[in-house]
Amino acid sequence: MAEALEELETKRTALLRALSETGDMRQGSITENYRSCGKSNCGCAHPKHPGHGPFYAFTRKVNGKTQTIQLRPGPELSKLLREVETYHQFRRAIEDLVEVNEAICRLRSVDDEAESSERHALKKQLPKSSRRRWRARSRG
Repeated sequence: MAEALEELETKRTALLRALSETGDMRQGSITENYRSCGKSNCGCAHPKHPGHGPFYAFTRKVNGKTQTIQLRPGPELSKLLREVETYHQFRRAIEDLVEVNEAICRLRSVDDEAESSERHALKKQLPKSSRRRWRARSRG
């Protein structure tokens, strides 16, 4: 058990280090679209034609409203793709960190003395109805 705890703490340290080295990031998504122009004599009017494009759109929420920026292939699109991917990596790292921390918390032993002093302090603070619920939870 001590080995597993040490391994988890090492993993947590590595995750925290990786988070501290996170570069520029943006929340949002980038989509690739193809569109027809609407001209009946254009090739895009044919049902099997994918349409003109690709056109790219960077979409994100700002103060509860959707904000979209239309983009063409080039350096600005490349920069946004890197920043959005960095954000997704950041989110995955946060989820991993939470998982590791929960495992660490489950493995750490609880000091009986600390638990009883905590229970005693709660008894003084909680009304009688809450005390009954606390006792029932701590027994089960």
